[in-house]
Amino acid sequence: MSQAINAGIATSNQLNQAVRETKGDTLGKSDFLLLLVTQFKYQDPLNPMDDKEFVAQLSQFSSLEQLMNLNTSMDALTSATKDQQMMNAANYIGKDVAAGGNGIAKTDESISKFYWAIGSDMAKGSLYVYDQNMNLIYGESLGARAAGTYTFDWSGKDSAGHAALNGVYYVRLSCEDANGQSMLVDTAVTGRVESVLNNNGETYLRLADGRMVALKNVREIAAAGTPESAGNDTETSS
Repeated sequence: MSQAINAGIATSNQLNQAVRETKGDTLGKSDFLLLLVTQFKYQDPLNPMDDKEFVAQLSQFSSLEQLMNLNTSMDALTSATKDQQMMNAANYIGKDVAAGGNGIAKTDESISKFYWAIGSDMAKGSLYVYDQNMNLIYGESLGARAAGTYTFDWSGKDSAGHAALNGVYYVRLSCEDANGQSMLVDTAVTGRVESVLNNNGETYLRLADGRMVALKNVREIAAAGTPESAGNDTETSS
């Protein structure tokens, strides 16, 4: 009898090991059922599993099956939601959008606008422009500003006065209040949507100049040709 029990234990251990090697440490409902059947097959006939334990294991199997079916349904719903979001985002193509972000683009024809806003008065600050490799290209000091929205119109030149190459650049701001405390700065960019793409489950809008903004960060949509707007500008800095 002990040999049968030992054989059953060995078989169960081998089964567990095989499942782990195949699927990692996660057991599916079919694996759970196979383990349960194997346990019945090799149980001691003189000391069988009692009814309560059997019912408890069947209940665990039923709960596992329901959870796995729920996960499958949720995965299908998530996939359908992403597909619908992509279809909805396609309506943005050809339209001008304003979105939270810090990227600006320089081309032969123009340089995109950059907006920044503060909720309270600022004592001083600094503004920096970096290239795509995060090399500092340009910087300037900012004087005191009242709460409001401001526009940064970059000249397209680096700190030495040389024309920067065409491409995408990133703006960073550092602002302090009268007490020397850092302030939160809201930033926004504008541009015309050229295409829509999905990256790691998140939907992005690709702008005509190569920049990308997350769909969730879009704040305003306008028909092509509508004057750019990201709030009521109170001052323009350069």
